[in-house]
Amino acid sequence: MNMEWIRNFSEAAKYKSFSKAAKANNLSQPALSKQIRSLENNLDVILFHRTPAGIELTEAGEYFYHQINTVLDELTRIRYELKQYNKNNPVAIGSLPSIATYYLPSRTKGQQLWGRPLSLMVQNTSGELVQSLLEGRLDAVFVDSLYIGESLWHRALFTENYYAVFPNHHPFRSKETIELAELSTEPLIVHQAPCDTRKHLIEQMESLGHKPNIIREVAFGDFIYGAVMSGMGITIVPELVAKNIGHLELFVLPITDFGRNRTISLVTKSSKIGAAVYQFIEKISETPNKNERSKAGQKSVMETAR
Repeated sequence: MNMEWIRNFSEAAKYKSFSKAAKANNLSQPALSKQIRSLENNLDVILFHRTPAGIELTEAGEYFYHQINTVLDELTRIRYELKQYNKNNPVAIGSLPSIATYYLPSRTKGQQLWGRPLSLMVQNTSGELVQSLLEGRLDAVFVDSLYIGESLWHRALFTENYYAVFPNHHPFRSKETIELAELSTEPLIVHQAPCDTRKHLIEQMESLGHKPNIIREVAFGDFIYGAVMSGMGITIVPELVAKNIGHLELFVLPITDFGRNRTISLVTKSSKIGAAVYQFIEKISETPNKNERSKAGQKSVMETAR
């Protein structure tokens, strides 16, 4: 049963005129008459007597009119309550740990979307975030573009390189760049699976005929940098992270042959939500465009490395 038919039936009964109901609902009279006939066929009853003077409700029409008006009033109430619920319900945003730590705080602080606050959920992999988006648990996610489905709305935000992180006393301190072959024998500390960076690192090394020398796995968090500073091994991080660990007793080197950079994208199921989130994300940007941001980041990291 079509709700538009029901609403137009209620209007016709109230005005006792198809022409007045059609005008009130911005319809042509033939279109409204057709809807009423469709409703009558669906219910298998006659709702109106058509007379030269106009229309009158049949006994069945009177019964239906009083019953359905109660339903329409209830639907109006429910619609209002849902609007209030949406107004108070946060917009759920999902992010990788590095993006949540170094990229989003300055861009989402104090922000609201259509009067609704933002909530942040951090998950360790892009695949998990996209799945949460598809299941409706998140409204928007910030993920590696490699994991975006074709049916999803998305907008690339920035592209970055991968960096190797060393303790200050490491022999590579004098270098300016590094290659994967040079890292293949280094004791490597990685985050526990599943982890996007770990997965890509293993794939890239194996594609070059090397096997990474993973000597320790740690949980997500800053524990990994303590292990590196103590001299236990090295680790690999995206540029966004490398730019923000200069205060530690570490140095970083860009990996020149990693094979693929990481492109971070904003992803949603709704272009309306995506465009709105993208608007305030891009308003608060440290540099005018992605190329300048990447160059500035590389310069900052290289200065730290030296």
